[in-house]
Parts: sequence; C-alpha cells; structure tokens
Amino acid sequence: MLSALLALLLASSLAAHPDHDEPGLIVHFAPGVHEVENGVIEDATHTVRARVQGRPQAVNIGPAFAYAFDGAGDYLVISDKIDGGRRGLPARDISVEAWVNLNETTDWGGIVGCVQDNGDAEKGWVLGYNKRNFTFGLASVGADDGDGSMTYLAGRTRIVTGRWYHVVGTYDGATMRLYVNGRLDGESAEQSGDILYDETAPYVVGCYLDRNEKHALDGALHRVKVFNRALPAEHVAQVAAKNENLWKWEPGEADLKFLVEPYLQFATLNSIVVMSETDRPSRAIVEYGKAQPLTLTAERTEASHLAEVPLVGLEPMTTYFYRVSRVDAEGRMLRGPIRSFQTAVPADMPWSFAIIGDTQRNPEITRRCAEGSYGLRPNFLLHCGDVVDDGFAKNQWLKDFFEPCAELLAHVPVYPVIGNHEKNSHFYYEYFSLPEPEYYYTFTYGNAQFFMVDSNKDCSPGSEQYRRLEADLAASRAAWKFAAHHHPPFSSDNDDYGDTLKGDPAKKPVYGDLRVRQLVPLYEKYGVDIVFSGHIHSYERTWPILEMKINQARGIRYIISGGGGGGLETAAPNRVWFTHHVKRAHHYCYLAIHDRTLHFKAYDTEGVLFDQFELVKPEGR
Repeated sequence: MLSALLALLLASSLAAHPDHDEPGLIVHFAPGVHEVENGVIEDATHTVRARVQGRPQAVNIGPAFAYAFDGAGDYLVISDKIDGGRRGLPARDISVEAWVNLNETTDWGGIVGCVQDNGDAEKGWVLGYNKRNFTFGLASVGADDGDGSMTYLAGRTRIVTGRWYHVVGTYDGATMRLYVNGRLDGESAEQSGDILYDETAPYVVGCYLDRNEKHALDGALHRVKVFNRALPAEHVAQVAAKNENLWKWEPGEADLKFLVEPYLQFATLNSIVVMSETDRPSRAIVEYGKAQPLTLTAERTEASHLAEVPLVGLEPMTTYFYRVSRVDAEGRMLRGPIRSFQTAVPADMPWSFAIIGDTQRNPEITRRCAEGSYGLRPNFLLHCGDVVDDGFAKNQWLKDFFEPCAELLAHVPVYPVIGNHEKNSHFYYEYFSLPEPEYYYTFTYGNAQFFMVDSNKDCSPGSEQYRRLEADLAASRAAWKFAAHHHPPFSSDNDDYGDTLKGDPAKKPVYGDLRVRQLVPLYEKYGVDIVFSGHIHSYERTWPILEMKINQARGIRYIISGGGGGGLETAAPNRVWFTHHVKRAHHYCYLAIHDRTLHFKAYDTEGVLFDQFELVKPEGR
C-alpha cells in the first residue's frame, strides 16, 4: 500500500458541516500527507474512509503535485455499494470538479463517479472521458424509463495527453453543464429532477467501475471535489483563471524551470539557509561571497525538486551576494539572478522586521504587502499564519504566496507560525526550514527572543507546547520578548468569538480565543512585551494588559495583523475595553528596535501610515 509518508488525503466535509470557504463542498481529495492503515485512508475529520487499490504514486508533473494511477489496478474506493448510505452523494444539485492529466484515453474513462450502466439499466453519475473528449454522465428521476436512462454529455475540447485540465460537471436539477479550463464545453437539458441512484453502485475515484466494467485511469489527479450544489459559471471560470499556470503548462518542455524562485530561511549570526524548487529533480549549487565575482560555493548533490542548502561560517551583520544554479540529470542548467542577504545582527545593533498575516489566496494584495514591507528594508519577515487558503493545494503555495513575495523573500528570511488554513499540511513543513518540532520553535535575533506557537494544537497548562514555552521563557535573557501564534487571545471582531450584533445570551462574546488566552499568564509572568497574531482579517492593537486590566507600566500589547489578503472582517459595533486602535484594512506592519527603544508602525496597501507607537523599556525590566 502507499507509504505512510506519501498518501492521498481524503478531505471531506459533510453537508452538516459545510466548508466555510466553499459552500456545499462534501468531498475533497488532494495529494498530501496522511497515514494509511491496512490499506484504508481516513479523512481529516474522521467521517469518511476510502480503500486504496493498487499503489498510486506521488509525483510532480510540471507545476502540480499529484498522484499517478497506472491504468490497471490503481484507484480509490469510497464505498463498494451505497446500500442506502448517501454520505458524500448529492441528492439533486451536484458539481464535480477535477484537475486531471491523462497518459492515455479510452472509450469509458472515469475520474470520479457512482454509476451502474448495464445494458438499458443506467443510474448514477460519473465525471470522465472518452477517446477524444471529457464527459459528464448523469441519470435523473425525470428521465427515468423504468430502469434509468443516462445522458453522457461530451465536451468539444480535444484531450491532449500529458497536459493538465480543469474539468467540472454541474447539474442544477434541470441542466447539465460541462466546463473545461473554465469555459463551457457542453450543455444538455435531457435530465431533470433528483439524481437516480442504484443501491449497488460503487463510489470510486480514478476509475470507471460498475457491475461488469472496470476502466482504471491512466494518468494523474491533482484534486477532486464533489459539491451538493451547482457551481455558477463565474466561479468555475475564476478557479481556472487563478490556476492557469497548470492548464497552460506545456509537457515535455526541455528547459529546467523554477517553481519557486530562490528564497531565504533562518538567518543566524553566522549562517543562513537558501531554498528553491524546480519542475524536475535537480542538484542545487549556491555561489556566494561578500563581493562579486562569487568565490564560495555550497551544494546539495542529491537531485530533488525542493532543495535546501545551508550556508555556514558567515560573518555577523554582513551582506553577502548569492546565486542559485540547478542542474538536472541531463546536465541542463538553470541559473537564478544574483541576489543579496544579510546575516543576523549582534545584540547591540539596531534591527527591524516586517509583519504580515493571513495572506491566504489574494496574490495582488499579498504582492502589495510584500513590496511595501521590502521597501522598508527589514531584516526579516514574521508571518502570522494562514500563509495560503488551503495548505494541501500546492499551486496556492506557488502562485498565491511565493510568486507575489519573491523579491522580499529573495533578500530576507521569513519566520512563520502555522495557521488553521495550512491544515498541518506537509507543504508547510517542507517549504519552511525551522527548528524542530517546527510547529513550535524559538529563535533569537538582535537583542530579542521570539516564541512561535501552534495555536491549532493544545496550549493548555500541562500540554507539550505550554511546557516548552514556559521552559524557554524562563531561560530567556533577551532584552525584548515577542510571542506569535495564529489565533488572538484578545479580539473585538464582531462574530468570531461570539455574536456582538444580536445580544444572544447563548453566544455571549468572549472577545478572543480562550484556548490561547491560557498562555497569557505565562506571558505576564515572564515579561513578554508584544504578542502577534492573525486569524482575524483586520488590524487591532490593544492597550497594555496585565491581569485583565490596563497597565501602562507592565502590561502586554496584543497586535492582530491579519490583513495580508484574506477577506476583510469587521470589529464589534461598540468599542471593547482593551482596544486601543482597530482598522478594517489590508495592511502590513513594521517594527524597529535599538537597545531598549522600540518603534512600531502599521501601513495600508497604499503605503499610508495609520497607526504607530514608541515603547521605551526601563532598565531592569
């Protein structure tokens, strides 16, 4: 069976628990890391299980991370027969969405479906393909001739093997539609009413399977979704447009290409990590030096897509120039541009960092925040989590984060905390080179120490993170102490932590995440200065708080910076006691320190300064 480290994640949200960002999503397959036990994959919410047939392989095909099926014995079985169990099966309205790359076509190909087509008896639905085109088959009550009658709607787009396609079939109870790469490719009004199911039909992915036929998919699947609603044409077009680098990618291209341009990780006084990703396995060579021409080299000799090359033996607070070259098995070389970085600064020197949170899936806003941040020339970037909208969507990492942040990350390292939208995906741990265990870590920079917490995990007293945090705080001798986690202990948002609009006693506002508020006593005990978070898509700064009261001398400031791209949220209609400044805007922040003086500023995406403060730390505190 599949390796426990490279398995197919089945992410399924039932109708009773709809996906917050994609209404009606009831089944979602994507490549990722999930454990396979006895050949069975359990979904992330522990509600749906799929049996793995054969040995699908994890592969990179162009810009997409996918699972390859061999056209013989590889596929997934959600259910051998539905037998009255309709979990994950729409009753009437339906949309089936897939990213597929075919090695070979056949007359009866299946991507995902629940179908019985045996002679005149035709029931269920299937998104698939024939020798030339993609197809969407469906049988309904309105067209039932006694044992079911199925319409196989065929598109017009000619399939080219080896290329990625975005294929969507929709049915709204009256009209079937088939879309390919965001465009309407076929339409039929032959079916009407509820979908007609056969109780003996299997529910499978990567195969056309019924009682007397099996045609396994020969190719790869990047993503498969099923909705219990008909997606509008505009939505389908938008998804295809945002991912056009997949379906516009040309197979067999000879040139080696960067999927992720060279970027920096984890700077210390005498080291830094350089990372990059290419569209095929290749060796990584980093030339570097304090001046040009570059005379030093470091190399990763093992061929890989994502390469991590540490540079060691560097001098503190020193600018170095560097260039990354990648070489594939055929000897083709890809050379990046010459960039520069700076090692970390000693404790007695001034330094600064930028703060961005909740970039999610809005690359234009993220680009503005990254450009504004880089314009201030920070030493590094602190990211407050929800780096992308779906941590298992590789294309979002490529197009929605790394691409708009390329210039910034080529010159300064990024230190993130993990958000809920990362979904604990392996991509988070692969793309960031952080101290173990990575979801929790601490680092020093200048005269400060940072404590980075995973607020998706247990933060209660006695938990693993709580104990680590207390030990690290107790041992810290840094002049400044900063903590960061995705969820905010204090927030005046109008509906994330109770309903501030209706006055419902059952939803009385608690004004912040009570799980991470359990860390506040530690922060107060050990003298943390500022706590950064995101999650709420706006900006908020509290008054200094100590023991749930304003304390100007010894209180902690809590700053929410969640304006890097996510849809904006709104504060409660009336002011909350701890709020000093709140603003509904996409934004980024900047903090500069020298000795015991701190300057903080917040800017909107037009570069307009909308909040700032200065903090001078007394000696002995």
